[in-house]
Amino acid sequence: MSKLYLLILCALSLNVSAQFDNIIYDNYIYNDYIKSVTFSHRGLQTSIPVIDFNSGYQGLLHLGFDDLEGGFKTFVYRIIHCDKDWYPSELEEIEYLDGFNYEEIDNFAFSANPYSEYTHYDLYLPNDDVKWTISGNYLLAVYDEEYEVPVLTRRFMVVENQVNIGYNVRKPKNVQKFNTHQELELTINHKDIHITRPRTELFVTVIQNGNWNSALHNLQGTYERGDVLFFDLYDYIVFPALKEFRNFDIRSLSYTTEFVTAIDRDKDVSTVLLDLNKKRYTRNFISEIDANGFFVLDNFDYGDPTISSEYANVIFTLESHKKYARNLYIIGAFSDWQAKDEYKLEYDPSRSIYIGEAFFKQGYYDYMFALEDSETGFLDMETIEGSWYETENDYLVLVYFREFGSFYDRLIGVQNFNSNARR
Repeated sequence: MSKLYLLILCALSLNVSAQFDNIIYDNYIYNDYIKSVTFSHRGLQTSIPVIDFNSGYQGLLHLGFDDLEGGFKTFVYRIIHCDKDWYPSELEEIEYLDGFNYEEIDNFAFSANPYSEYTHYDLYLPNDDVKWTISGNYLLAVYDEEYEVPVLTRRFMVVENQVNIGYNVRKPKNVQKFNTHQELELTINHKDIHITRPRTELFVTVIQNGNWNSALHNLQGTYERGDVLFFDLYDYIVFPALKEFRNFDIRSLSYTTEFVTAIDRDKDVSTVLLDLNKKRYTRNFISEIDANGFFVLDNFDYGDPTISSEYANVIFTLESHKKYARNLYIIGAFSDWQAKDEYKLEYDPSRSIYIGEAFFKQGYYDYMFALEDSETGFLDMETIEGSWYETENDYLVLVYFREFGSFYDRLIGVQNFNSNARR
């Protein structure tokens, strides 16, 4: 390959990258017409997209989304390697990818539901066009090629599994959080990988229920004993335990289910009224089965749920004898754990309730009510929902290794566990 050809190729690559900039390095949806985004292990919608570097299988990760404008559009995707803090790494594409970015998503289908028009798109990774060559954090970005704008971004992780991660969930040592929070004690056994300075070269991220916005980042060990690094500082890895999630099930719109009061169907749209919700911060803890904030797209009314499911307007209400100074939202995996205008509730003083309406594809959904701090963006679920130590939560531990002199953060360990497994 000539030097001139390489220079031309690099110039074209830089030009394309410049055209497709302005993305957010987080799970984010940029356009209102993009709905029902899932990105998980193939066939398991409630999983976090973490893949073993040595798996060797194609199509293990599945991205699915709907375009409510319908018709056909050319969507292209790009994979970007990131550091442990989710900023672009210093590597060039050729250093972390085998294949090409900006390939077209050519797996799509038009909806077959008489009430809802949309086009569904699927992407499977890795594939014949591209695969990764190193571990770490990655961002998948999807663009509308015609307008050169992003439509969605999703995080995923590639892990080497070089260390063993031990864990223990206990009541916090801080007495003020004793009955409301969960404290994690971690150990990392690194006997199978040479690490010169574990306390300064290993960094840990802990995620509760797939919620990146409440994750704890850049945790470092407190002391070493042989090949084991310990994490057990006072009040160090602590999360509000919260309560079990609220949920609603609209896999069928032909009949009501638990927490669904009524379903109204006309020729244009279906409307679902959920039961009146009440605050739970003073209520005793009740153990219930939930999906820990995730959702599952499915229907019992038609055929293939990806293209035959209907979209419905779902009405949420919350009883409240006062209006809060902060804005109120429903949040969950369906909202990327973010406060979005479409999921905001407004206060009706005449009925002493908050009320909101949002568009959902048929399926099962977990959610909670959250108050947003307008200055910090922090979403407070405890004020409405309450918090109790016995709540069952999922935790994901990610171990990053930045060796002295290295140009990127390797992901060398992952551990997924439940605080009170009963399923």
